[in-house]
Formats: sequence, structure tokens, C-alpha cells
Amino acid sequence: MLSCTLPDLLLPELSRTGWPWTDAPEPLPALMPDGQPWPRISIVTPSYNQGQFIEQTIRSVLLQGYPNLEYIIIDGGSTDQSIEIIRKYEPWLTYWVSEGDRGQTHAINKGLLHCSGALFNWLNSDDFLCPGALIALAEQWVVTQPDLVAGRCLVFNEPNGALSHDWPARPPRQLLDFLTPHSVVLGQPASFVSLNTLYAVGGLREDLHYVMDWELYLRLTMKLRGTLRSAVTPHTIAHSLQHPAAKTMRNADGFRQEACRVLEALLPQLQAEEHACITSHLRHLRSQALITFLLSRPQAALSLCAVSLIQPDLLRLRFFWGALRRAMFTSVEGR
Repeated sequence: MLSCTLPDLLLPELSRTGWPWTDAPEPLPALMPDGQPWPRISIVTPSYNQGQFIEQTIRSVLLQGYPNLEYIIIDGGSTDQSIEIIRKYEPWLTYWVSEGDRGQTHAINKGLLHCSGALFNWLNSDDFLCPGALIALAEQWVVTQPDLVAGRCLVFNEPNGALSHDWPARPPRQLLDFLTPHSVVLGQPASFVSLNTLYAVGGLREDLHYVMDWELYLRLTMKLRGTLRSAVTPHTIAHSLQHPAAKTMRNADGFRQEACRVLEALLPQLQAEEHACITSHLRHLRSQALITFLLSRPQAALSLCAVSLIQPDLLRLRFFWGALRRAMFTSVEGR
């Protein structure tokens, strides 16, 4: 992969300014201060018809000024301007292809075949890295060579640019951390995994389309019980965009259903306390799914009240009362 600097990418048609269009950090020296090479970092961008975002993603990776980078783009056969944009940056890419695939996780695994780095992550084509992200990750990784190194991730709504979430990095210590709100906070674009560790636990599951990142962190915690090594940098590593076409906005129920399937499959492997906690959490997720379904139906408020008589445990959930308020306000406004 050819090294890349800002003058290389100052294209005449650019109309935007700032990072990563007209600003970029100075390239790093080829070697670390101790004379050792920088750890190789491999990044895969899976993409399909994201032409309005992908150029920002590509530039945010290439303009890191990081001297030991592998950058792979796996496009799913886009029919918009994506291919034209990717070709523009082809001289600085390790590998790219545009062809049909079986979805996002399959595309990531295809990209993995071209990776040889110490650290790996995928960066979706509607997310982007912040200046200095890769050096911040590398400096943390070289100290202890952990299984997971993560930083801060900011989530913005597009197109108004309002900050939606501020995710500091809080890696898991044990399985039950995943059931406690805010105990595990890992913004996927800002969470890099040791490539050797990823292969050791079996890579990414292609049967998952929504929670493949969450399931990976969960599996790392399970398989490396008590031995998962993690490191955290305070640096803001990535920005993630929420927009109407994003999966997180279109199908929250898809995430919930996959999470239930993942947790159900874990139950036979769990100790008694873990089994009880996961079983309780599954009931909670199924209750949320039922409430969400009823909220979408005609006479939602009446349906929610009726089902609470059959399942009184729903009355203990804040999620239920929030849904009931929304249903009642909708009913009043519709009169």
C-alpha cells in the first residue's frame, strides 16, 4: 500500500473543508521512537450504495498518516457513485472489490482474508476515523499487546449534526457486565481487536446481520474468561452517523431478535448465577419486543393495558410506561 499525504488527496472537485478534506495530521515517521516498526493495523470497509458517505470514510483512514496500514474495501455491487469514488483512491488501497455478497458480515469476512495486521477493525462506510486515531490505538497496544483496545466514539444524527451518544470506552470484565446498563460501552468503530485473538475465537458470525459486533465482544469475554486483556485510550477514535437508511434506525426489533438468539444459545454453557441472570434478561428483551409490536397496532393503548392484565410483570418496566404514554398521546392527537 502506498503512503498517502494530504497533497496527494487535494482533489480539485472537493468543496468541503476541514477534516478529512483539507486538514490532516503530519505523517508519522516510518519507525517508532524505539526504532521498532509501528504495529500493522488492518481496516475493512464493507459498503453498499453509500456513495453519499464513503468518500469521507476513505479519506479519514488514508489521511491518518499511519505508516503501517492495510486498508481494504469490500463493496457489495453498488449501483450509485460508490465505485467511481473508490477508484479515485485505488492507488492507496491494499485491496478492493465490488461484487455481490451475502450481507455486511460476509463482506467483512471477505476483507479479513486480505488482512495481516496486529490490530483489526471494520469501519462502515457511514462512519469515519478522527485525526490521530490510529497512532493513539497503536501507542496503547504496544504497551501490553491486549486482545482489545478501544477509545471514545461519538454518534451524530445526520443531516442536522446533533450529538446523539458519547461513548467512552468501557470494555467488559465478565459476562454479566453485558446485562448491566453502561457497564460495557464499546463503540464498534472505535474498538479494535487483536487479529490473532479474532481468529482464535472463530472470527465473525455470518448468520448475524445486526449484533455481530456485540456478539463478538460477548464471545471474547466468554472464551477468554478472566483472561481478556483490554486497553483504553482517552482519544476520540471515531464518529458514527445515524441516518434514516442505517440499520440501527430501520429495524431495532431485528437487533433485539438476534440478541435473544445469541443469548439463548449461550444458556447451556453458563454457570448457575449466569444462567439465572441471562434468563431474566431474555424475558426482559421479549417483553420489550411484545410492547414494541403492540405499540405499532391500532388502539395501542388499549392493547397495552389488556396485555398487562395477562402479564403483570410488564408494569415493572419503564419501557412499558413510556410506550403507554406515547400510545395515549397518539390516541388523543388522532381524535
